Amino acid sequence: MSKKLIPNEQSPIPKYVVFLAYAYLFVYYTRIQDNIPGLSVIPWVGVLFLVISIVGIVLLLTIKTNFFKMHVSLIFWLGILFGISGIGAISVVAYRMSIEWVFEIFPQCVVLVVAFSSVTQFKKLHHYWVVIYFVMAIFTLKNAPSGPGDFTNDANDACLALGMGIPFAFYALHTKNLSIKRRIFYCTVLTLLFLGIIATSSRGGFLGLIAGLMAIWWMSKSRLKVALFTLLGALIAGGAFLSFIPQDYVEDMQSISDTQNSTRIERLRTWEISWEMFKANPILGVGARNFPNNVHLYQHKTSWWTGAERSLSGRESHSLYFQVLPDLGLVGVLIYFYIMCILPLKLLRISKRMDNSDPEQLQIKLFCQALIASMAVYAVAGLFISVAYYPHVFIWLTMYTITISVIKKTCNGVLP
Repeated sequence: MSKKLIPNEQSPIPKYVVFLAYAYLFVYYTRIQDNIPGLSVIPWVGVLFLVISIVGIVLLLTIKTNFFKMHVSLIFWLGILFGISGIGAISVVAYRMSIEWVFEIFPQCVVLVVAFSSVTQFKKLHHYWVVIYFVMAIFTLKNAPSGPGDFTNDANDACLALGMGIPFAFYALHTKNLSIKRRIFYCTVLTLLFLGIIATSSRGGFLGLIAGLMAIWWMSKSRLKVALFTLLGALIAGGAFLSFIPQDYVEDMQSISDTQNSTRIERLRTWEISWEMFKANPILGVGARNFPNNVHLYQHKTSWWTGAERSLSGRESHSLYFQVLPDLGLVGVLIYFYIMCILPLKLLRISKRMDNSDPEQLQIKLFCQALIASMAVYAVAGLFISVAYYPHVFIWLTMYTITISVIKKTCNGVLP
């Protein structure tokens, strides 16, 4: 492969790279091999991911583009941080994660950047992403309350994932010159995503959904008008809608404020353990994914521990924030803060500079807004789920990198 920049419209992207990118995203998120009988007989998924990793490494070595100057490189540096944090850790899991993120995930994401950084492929990406969430919603309804599988198998994880898909389906509806078939399809996907979320009965995921919807409302042109129509719709159709929601789901949502809920109590206790762990290891933490292995060393320092309580050793922290804090210390906290807060704010500034009358700029603006709202879902739902190392992080970073790359090619003047 000759040395050249990321392919543009005059230098077409190799078809095999595009195919691998599409296949990677589809298989990774839908877990089609776990949901259609017979597809898991042959370990083809492992082979596919290995091929993508190798292609990514080849691209890193042969393309002139310096991917380490792009935001996608944060995946690589997070992998390095995982390895450093594992020095002296109880478990070697931090080293395994480091190898995975540096030599597997980072090259795979480079393939995605190369495949979708042309204007032509970027236009297709938004639609394809909605198609993936359509399949995920179908599989979630089939497996309810579980999701498609792997990182979306648990009900809470599935709800978080589906919630992050709603902004993409919503903003896809606002694409210019949208055909009736596409409009019907996107409305169908939105409906299925909402039904899938209800099927999971996840309280934390539901709060994430509310955060995503609030972000969409905040970015709308007429906030007051949208709020009034929403209120009117709730008054007219709210009762009828609630009558179709399973009573178990309503009861689960009502239990959010139950201070005696056993899950809530355990979550608060693990958070206190997390804080004690962080105070003892404030810079680099106890090592990536090492919180469960260190619980027995710190639970006795908490205010609730008397010796009579059941040990929480081996339990997760039940929170993205209280996972990063003890695992990676302040260094990790700063990196995640940059990804989850600073980058969405940059996208918000960029989206405000876009010209809605220009179809290409409108397409980019809609994708920016979808990324912002999906991060809002992740940030709020993540308060109650240990999802710091889930694919949502590096896939979102990759999507951000792709978006910035396309902006530089089409409307560089809007960048801050």
